Amino acid sequence: MNIGLDIDNVITAFDNSILKEFLLEDKNKRNTGIINKHAKHINNGMFDWSREEVDEFYNNNMERIAKDLKPRRNCKKYMDKLLQDGHKLYLISHRAYPHYKNPEQTTLDWLEKNKINYTKLILSKTPDKAKECKENNIDIMIDDRADYCRKMRESGINCILMFTKYNRKDKENLPFVTSWKNLYEEITKLCKKEM
Repeated sequence: MNIGLDIDNVITAFDNSILKEFLLEDKNKRNTGIINKHAKHINNGMFDWSREEVDEFYNNNMERIAKDLKPRRNCKKYMDKLLQDGHKLYLISHRAYPHYKNPEQTTLDWLEKNKINYTKLILSKTPDKAKECKENNIDIMIDDRADYCRKMRESGINCILMFTKYNRKDKENLPFVTSWKNLYEEITKLCKKEM
């Protein structure tokens, strides 16, 4: 099976690191802290930052932050098991300028540093990864953004949502997994159905 994996919030523990960074930066701004605990996402109304301030923060800090992201719990273990089971793992992510000055090298360095094994790295030019999924014959794509999963499913790509605390209200009618162990179990079930 050709499995597509988004990087941030699927392979990396992205939201935890970003929240810490936003809290630190907020002290340098107006020091108002979190103003909306129920915001759809950290960069979407959780703080009193303007869209320009959010973009400036990402443009100036994302590459630095990405270098120190932690892998999501058990991702390496189950990625290795999937590879051992004969699957191919395609990392498909929209890491791009201006948030990243050198997205490919930053990502390759992180993967090597964390000893993450995979088949191919693909950096999408847009958040919609349907084109890359079709070009690489992806059987199933795993993403943390419900809106992206819906678009891919509309394009005929089987997509599973990786659960995060920010997408729990957005997951309606989407197949989802809560952990890497859960993802491994779901892929194993899918393979048995296809036999």
